Amino acid sequence: EAKAINLSLHFLERVIVALHARSKGEHRHVPYRDSMMTSVLRDSLGGNCKTTMIACMATELANIPESISTCRFAQRVAQIQNNAKINEELDPSLLIARLKREVSELKQELSVAKGDKEGDGGDELSAEDLDQCRALVLQ
Repeated sequence: EAKAINLSLHFLERVIVALHARSKGEHRHVPYRDSMMTSVLRDSLGGNCKTTMIACMATELANIPESISTCRFAQRVAQIQNNAKINEELDPSLLIARLKREVSELKQELSVAKGDKEGDGGDELSAEDLDQCRALVLQ
């Protein structure tokens, strides 16, 4: 059992080293598929998540080398940079309402640009007005 745990930690260490190199700008393969643990932790380690590393250490003299190793590992994990973004799930009815509101605002802006006082659409722009709009857009 200890052998399996150490092997999983070894694979986790390889993923951490690759992610650290990637956060420095190197293009490097991240071996998530090497173990089940790294596959499960894929989103937490290098994905769209904010991750916290908690390291536990023992202060007894016999455990000092293991504690130093744990500190080094935690330091490498701390140097990984993720760019977490909020995952937004939109309700279709809210999206439709927002888009309808945006369309009405754009129609109103268009009517103002055309010079309509009533805001109902009216006539099309003259050739001179179109040329003036094109000139403004190209600025």
